[in-house]
Amino acid sequence: MKKIICIHLLNDYSGSPLVLSQSIKGLIDNGHDVDVYTNKNSEGFLTNIPGANYFYFNYSWGKSKVQTLLYFVFSQLFLFIRLLKYRNKDVVIYVNTILPFGAALAGKFMNKKVVYHIHETSIKPALFKSFLFKVVQFTASNLIYVSAYLRNNESIEGIKSHTVYNALSEDFVSKAVIAIDQKVVTKNVLMLCSLKKYKGVDVYIQLARLLPSYSFTLVLNSKITEINEYLKDSVLSPNLIIHSAQKDVHSFFKEADLVLNLSLTDEWIETFGMTVLEAMSYGIPVIVPPVGGIAELVTDEFNGLKIDSKNVELISNQIDRMFTNKSFYNYLSFNARKRASDFTNENFIKRIIGVIQSN
Repeated sequence: MKKIICIHLLNDYSGSPLVLSQSIKGLIDNGHDVDVYTNKNSEGFLTNIPGANYFYFNYSWGKSKVQTLLYFVFSQLFLFIRLLKYRNKDVVIYVNTILPFGAALAGKFMNKKVVYHIHETSIKPALFKSFLFKVVQFTASNLIYVSAYLRNNESIEGIKSHTVYNALSEDFVSKAVIAIDQKVVTKNVLMLCSLKKYKGVDVYIQLARLLPSYSFTLVLNSKITEINEYLKDSVLSPNLIIHSAQKDVHSFFKEADLVLNLSLTDEWIETFGMTVLEAMSYGIPVIVPPVGGIAELVTDEFNGLKIDSKNVELISNQIDRMFTNKSFYNYLSFNARKRASDFTNENFIKRIIGVIQSN
């Protein structure tokens, strides 16, 4: 059975390493030998996966854009050279996100099958994005897109492409089922995201101020020092609690009654939305942007609402509507859980293995 070489640039607790970790576990469970290449000195969803063989390279965010770019270039040079050791072996190169282009180029040079798992579209500057997608076009044998939106907007002619929606692990679902049976609505709002303005962090803080009678929790995928620096000039209301990066988010979903995604669509398009899917598995209604792959998870007024995050007043009014109209809330909650059941880990793994083993 082919050895699978999985490459991811930055291991953390965000969506793309989470999805790759599920792929790796599924591949190992189905008898594949898996080598994982990711950055060292970083903890995330790719850390200590049982049965995986680990190889590390240097990469991290620098203090400036130039420094980060240098780290990135050297990491790709390292990957290209290091992966050449597989030239006489029967392997598949599995590149997670379009960033690790060095691994893809090595795969092409060795005439190996290169599978890209594409998660992103909002990459800046445009020249950098163009370069990365040209490498994809030159090297890829197969493309896996996380949503129909992404496949339609970033399609590459002549390469076999597949839409494989992300899924929830069986362990996650089982914990959610237990929590639902104990659920009591206490009007808590939750958002989990990266510490970026385009993720709607400032909008969320504003909503907390507008709705002082409700509790707001914000979980940011960053260190507390970085959060403090970002928020040093912000006015925070007493009903808002902020947490740094978390390995286990179940405790937050247990307490949440509504989950928001407030990404600013003129700067960042969500191509899927794992936190939204996780919320729905808990029977939690969601409010999401009206465009992108994330919008494919939600039917408006059925399992959640689609509202542009610039319309803060409307979002505020709809939060109030959900929490004051019990029958409407319960209707959304029931349908959210039902919709989440469409995204099974079994089907996800079957699709991933099918792409990897295809000719």
